[in-house]
Amino acid sequence: MLIRVRDTAIRTLLSPCGWIVGVAIYLFARWAQAQYDALSVGACDLGIFYQAVQGWANGAWPMVPIKGYVQLGDHFSPVFALLAPLVWIHDSAITLVYAQIVLICLSGIPIYHIFRRRHGIAVGTGMLIAYLCSHAVFGTVAFPVHEVMFGALFLAWGLERMLAGKWTQATILFAALVTVKEDGGLLCAMLGLYALLNRRWKHGGFLIAWGASWFLVTLKFIIPNLNPGGFTYAKDYQENLHADGIFAGIPYMVTHPLEILNLMTDEPAKLTTWEQLLLPVGFAALASPLILLIAPVMLSRMLSSRETQWSSDLYYDMPLIPILFAAVADGFRRIGSLVDRARGLGPDPDLAMAPRGTPVEEPKRPWYQFRTATVMAAIAAPVFIFFAVQDLRDHKIVDWYEGTAAPFNNATVVDEATDALERIPAGVTVRASNNLLIPLLPTNEVTLIGSNVDKGDWAVVDIWNPSCPIGRTEIPQIMKQLDQMGFRQVYNGGRIIVLQRTAPATQPIRGTGTAS
Repeated sequence: MLIRVRDTAIRTLLSPCGWIVGVAIYLFARWAQAQYDALSVGACDLGIFYQAVQGWANGAWPMVPIKGYVQLGDHFSPVFALLAPLVWIHDSAITLVYAQIVLICLSGIPIYHIFRRRHGIAVGTGMLIAYLCSHAVFGTVAFPVHEVMFGALFLAWGLERMLAGKWTQATILFAALVTVKEDGGLLCAMLGLYALLNRRWKHGGFLIAWGASWFLVTLKFIIPNLNPGGFTYAKDYQENLHADGIFAGIPYMVTHPLEILNLMTDEPAKLTTWEQLLLPVGFAALASPLILLIAPVMLSRMLSSRETQWSSDLYYDMPLIPILFAAVADGFRRIGSLVDRARGLGPDPDLAMAPRGTPVEEPKRPWYQFRTATVMAAIAAPVFIFFAVQDLRDHKIVDWYEGTAAPFNNATVVDEATDALERIPAGVTVRASNNLLIPLLPTNEVTLIGSNVDKGDWAVVDIWNPSCPIGRTEIPQIMKQLDQMGFRQVYNGGRIIVLQRTAPATQPIRGTGTAS
């Protein structure tokens, strides 16, 4: 056992993969720490998920006071329970920020192995760099925490195991997707269909049954029963699919295929997202049937009326990038096999199709009888890196390292915020502005000012930049509501005000916001 650990450590130290991933983690972590220290993170989604993880760690139930209900009623993401030990070790939301960076960067390791296995270390290294420099990785890191960090990791390793012919290991990883988000079941079922195409009947049948069952159970039973308002995102599809939810809209999609195709590309933001996904990999992924695996995610995004879903600037593309890189590797093999047949070399073997337990080895050939797929991959790797780097020229993380980035939103108020937050005792329930919420999480139950579900006898308000879910123009209304509930100032730093409920209330004690 010790010898195996030693050998693994040596291989990791000698491999460029380990060093590249390590450097990426370090660089992303430095920027994320600066963003966190500048109070430029908030309830969405760092605060929400951190309260959920605190719930898993302390009571085995992910209650989220910010939302007013359990996190599983928003999105079905029980996988966050795996991060509970982080709260035991260090109760701070920055641990989740670091966890996301580590998991996203680790998802690049299987991409390296997919290409290294067939085409060598140099090609694997190039593809790893292209992956870590993709717009999706940078967009995800720039958004402090989201469940895609687990989805990308499970998908990347599952696809690597699948392309290596290790279908049982791949199936276990694909099955875990149902714990990431409710639509993970649909993706799991799609992977089952791909397994059937590869004549993996047991694996395919299990993934289809498992994924479809969880998809139905989460959407029809778990989420609606844990969310007081039902499924939050059901109305997102009423405009385009005339149905409550993507699942209920399937009949409309089947009977109106041309309209659905038009809706997939009818907005400039949608076209930009398609370009961002396919152009950096030279459209090579289209040569593989694996490209069809992006269909469930893209349908749910492009058919939604929620415009942020169409964007390529955030984290929405992250689960798709491992699929695209795996499809590129498979596409190169398929195209290369056609050319190699004409050259008299025979087809490039497909490990995913090989019978279980049958070793697939390439015969020794003279150096000039190279595989076409290897040449394609060797050319593609630097091209992919070029596209990725060009796309990142104006990204805020790159600008920060170049010293040309604008200051973080709340960098100028950090000292005042520190002074203000020290006035709030530990253990009390607090109503807080979005940017002031995160520092209070380790010591207090914190709710979000203006959310209509905020509560507590203490409040801290940034009257200049309150952010989500209210704007600066709504501050007078919020302050009036707090005053009527008996809140009085105990600190005023000019921009940040701390209040405590010490006077008699002239209206019911309830949440603040336009609906109150």
